[in-house]
Amino acid sequence: MPLKSGSSQKIISDNIKELMDTKPSKARAKGISTLAKKRGITPKEAKQKQAIAIAMTKARQSKRKKK
Repeated sequence: MPLKSGSSQKIISDNIKELMDTKPSKARAKGISTLAKKRGITPKEAKQKQAIAIAMTKARQSKRKKK
């Protein structure tokens, strides 16, 4: 399911939940693995950090389109 557009806290939270619940693609799984190794954290923590970053980027992009 595609991520929702918008910058409200609810939409950002929904996007993070969506990213955490779905199985990552091969490229995203590799990114999670690399992040976990470089930072010395568990893959679950790395997946959460990546989900937050993606959701915040999506919110920032939707703000730029409005102006």
